[in-house]
Amino acid sequence: MNFEMSDDDRELVIRALEHYYAYTVASKSEDLRYKELADRLKRKPTERVGAEPREERGRKRRA
Repeated sequence: MNFEMSDDDRELVIRALEHYYAYTVASKSEDLRYKELADRLKRKPTERVGAEPREERGRKRRA
């Protein structure tokens, strides 16, 4: 999925994901998806564009 987002909004989303991840750790229900998404959003746009599309990953698992 691709969509445009301002740098300020992206930073807010990253911070929210990091805080929610910290909450899941504190509540002993650690969920790495939030931390992983925050890490992906921190990468430069050129690094994110080269990532394998979700559909492609799904096909490899089923094969």
